[in-house]
Amino acid sequence: MGQVIKLKKHGDDFNLEISKLTNLCQEDLKSINTLILEKLDSNVPLIHEIASYLIMSGGKRLRPLLTSCCFHLIVDKIKDEKNYIGLAAAVEFIHAATLLHDDVIDESKKRRGNLSANEVWGNKTSVLVGDFLFSRAFQLMTKYGNLEILKILSDTSVIISEGEVLELTNDKDPTINEDVYFDVINGKTASLFSAACQVGGISAKGNIKEIESLKSFGTNFGMAFQLIDDAIDYSSTNDSLGKNIGDDFKEGKVTLPIILAYLRSNNEEKQFWQKTIINLNQDKTDLDKAIDIMQKYNCISDTVERAKHFASVAIDSLGIFKESIYKDHLLNLIVSSLNRIN
Repeated sequence: MGQVIKLKKHGDDFNLEISKLTNLCQEDLKSINTLILEKLDSNVPLIHEIASYLIMSGGKRLRPLLTSCCFHLIVDKIKDEKNYIGLAAAVEFIHAATLLHDDVIDESKKRRGNLSANEVWGNKTSVLVGDFLFSRAFQLMTKYGNLEILKILSDTSVIISEGEVLELTNDKDPTINEDVYFDVINGKTASLFSAACQVGGISAKGNIKEIESLKSFGTNFGMAFQLIDDAIDYSSTNDSLGKNIGDDFKEGKVTLPIILAYLRSNNEEKQFWQKTIINLNQDKTDLDKAIDIMQKYNCISDTVERAKHFASVAIDSLGIFKESIYKDHLLNLIVSSLNRIN
């Protein structure tokens, strides 16, 4: 059983923790960003324009930061080993490619507060630039990685694709069970968190137990992170977290609060979910009613409880590592990620 995590009403700010981690890894991040800018170059100007539009639009660089931090979790001092810089850039390219593809699939109009690339340049171009970024990632893998790392990142790319297809297969279907949904978010979110952590550890020449622990940490942190995102959609405001309340609901996106609400609803309430999610027939009052049903059956709080379970496993996974500033920051990052919800 993992540790019991108590959430604060006004907990440590996640963005502040990201800022602290960014400062800690600032030299690495500077090198990662320099390499990213270099690899965004292309003989086709439109590729550079679109890729730069997405990658340089203010993302947190969370996944490259995980690679850097997990490297230093094992290696005390920076030596001549710099391969993890190239691999961190590869991880960010994979992430950016999936965002481009996601926005096309979801028909998204916004990304990070700006118009999405598909909204500006169209679906076909966005998909092809996403493919370019995947290709760049594999170039970086082969240059800076070894066969073990290449296997992890290529396997992760497969898992991400499977997660996307699994989500699409169950689109607007609130009757799916929780295990299927966990497979979806493991594919779409947790798998790349896990890969980012593993390649940092492998670059630091960590032993098998250390790499397995980092794999577990990344996977469980990613699961917790996504579940809190799910809960945020029905409990927070745009001002506090940069996300409009009810975005997932308005798109008919099936997340864990919806799944739990449908399973626990009576027949009349199930008809409501049929209308609003399956048929995507919504009016102005439906979001409030959806939240009322979720609160009636504790669906949001239960989603948070599941996130806390995964977070506890992630925290325990770091137990084998000696005390260090990097370990402290990873632990703080987990707790603050839970505290994103009001």
